Amino acid sequence: MKLHLSQKNLGIGGGIGLAIILLAYFTMNYFERHPSTEDAYVQANTINIAAEVTGPVLNVYIKDHQDVQKNQLLFTIDPAPFQIAVNKAAASVSEKRAALLLARQNAARIFRLVKMGQESKAMGDQTQSQLDSAKAELDAAEAQWAQAKLDLEHTEIRAPNAGIVTQFLLRPGNNILANTTLFVLVEQHDFWVDANFKETQLAYIKRGQSVKIVLDMFPKHAFNGMVDAVSSASGSVFSLLPPENASGNWVKVTQRFPVKIIIEHPDPAYPLRAGATATVTINTRSTV
Repeated sequence: MKLHLSQKNLGIGGGIGLAIILLAYFTMNYFERHPSTEDAYVQANTINIAAEVTGPVLNVYIKDHQDVQKNQLLFTIDPAPFQIAVNKAAASVSEKRAALLLARQNAARIFRLVKMGQESKAMGDQTQSQLDSAKAELDAAEAQWAQAKLDLEHTEIRAPNAGIVTQFLLRPGNNILANTTLFVLVEQHDFWVDANFKETQLAYIKRGQSVKIVLDMFPKHAFNGMVDAVSSASGSVFSLLPPENASGNWVKVTQRFPVKIIIEHPDPAYPLRAGATATVTINTRSTV
């Protein structure tokens, strides 16, 4: 009787042990084929907004965190000095055109005299040189006029694309320098996640696999995503001070590689924000 109970207990124990082994195997296999990381952040395209001319701000039409549309007027620079430059350039063009007309009339007369033998060839060459110089001066004046008109247009700073204004502190009267970043425009039509996976998790990750994305700001909502690319270099390669592994104190550190994940069909009820932290899980068994 005792032997029978012992064999029965042994069988139960063996079954439990086998179940534990199978559970551990399938659990490990699941996590191996569904790599996950919390080291992930939402990204968006950003545009540094700068003026192309220097001058004092005249009017401001937006405020920080405002949603703007493509080509919307953001602010203006005082156009007065630029309008003066346009007027001066236009007057110079008129002057150079008159000078060229006079040079052409004079050249026609001299060339006739040279042909008739009443003027020397040297005089003809000198006249041609003067005519070429008048043409060049007109070309330069027209180029200066075109640049002056372009500078005047650039006193109106417009949004190059739709997005949300950030880091905006500009006020009327501020003096700004050309090509200096004034604020940033965050585009809203393309979002993705940069997820940093350990190198030990990369074996099965491929482009096109489906991804579950949960943002810390919306913990009860899951976004759908797709693997777009796996970086060919770890993040440490691009750091200002790459790790030096030649010393005798080298310690092996598992590297992380950025994986770009496209957020598919984001829900407007859950607005995305650049820099938001996320947890991502990739289904490496999904169709590629």
